[in-house]
Amino acid sequence: MFKIEVRSNGEAALQGGRSGAGLLRDLFILAKARVVSLLVFTAAVGEILAPGVAQHWPAALAGLLGIALAGGAGGVLNQIVEPSLDQHMRRTQRRPLAEGRISQGGAIFYAAILILAAIGVLSWGTNPLTLGLTLLGTVGYGVVYTLYLKPSTPWNIVWGGLAGALPPLIGWTAVTGTLAALPLFLVLLIFVWTPAHFWPLAICCREDYAQACIPMLPVTHGVDRTRREVLRYAVATWAVSLVPAFLGGDWIYGAVAWLAGAWYVGMALRLRRMPIGKEMDQYARRVFAASISYLFLLFAALVAGRVLLSHGF
Repeated sequence: MFKIEVRSNGEAALQGGRSGAGLLRDLFILAKARVVSLLVFTAAVGEILAPGVAQHWPAALAGLLGIALAGGAGGVLNQIVEPSLDQHMRRTQRRPLAEGRISQGGAIFYAAILILAAIGVLSWGTNPLTLGLTLLGTVGYGVVYTLYLKPSTPWNIVWGGLAGALPPLIGWTAVTGTLAALPLFLVLLIFVWTPAHFWPLAICCREDYAQACIPMLPVTHGVDRTRREVLRYAVATWAVSLVPAFLGGDWIYGAVAWLAGAWYVGMALRLRRMPIGKEMDQYARRVFAASISYLFLLFAALVAGRVLLSHGF
């Protein structure tokens, strides 16, 4: 049993007394395990849709493990850079680095282990294209977004979102070793979904972002402009979500994408029209949560449509 005690100089030391479960929970938080689970899910869908996945299942499993490890490393890198910012935000002030439960040196070591493990797994089990795309996503989020985009531009989440949009393509290339139109459109789908997904949360947390001097769109351009952008990106997501139905001739997915997109755009439209206030903030958080369900539903429908149509439904 051990604990991580914060010394007066800010460093953390391992000492007896803290449960292993507590440390494990902190490691999961550092790796942003909830975010990584969505990355792995979308990558798995990319693999399932790829031709020959049954024959290349070892590569598919290696791809998922590599994405999970690399995504975790990106999450740790993000928090290594931002402990002082996290301390100023209610949403993040209890993170392990922000509270000093884990030292920055320990977090760097943890990130290095994760990324080296990811490189090893992907090099052994997949192909150079998959390894390159995975490293591009990790560096894009953990370094480019965190160090350069987030502190410098209100459009940070737009361009930074590309890193989190790559998993469906990575899953596809893990199985096939090649690029194709369908996974590229899935990347585009997540790319246009990301701003509509994150900006409602930024609306709720705009005061915290302002206090932390982070130029999120609600801070720099106001709530009204942000709500307009949420609606625009929601409509764009709806439009892009219909493309895979035409590429694969999948009317089952197409029906789900049409109905789910109408529902999501309706939520964004209601958010756009609400008076600014506490009720709007609460509803914005609902839109944020609903956006995750929306993306999950789209990708689950892709798999369901493929399975049902392959059985002559």
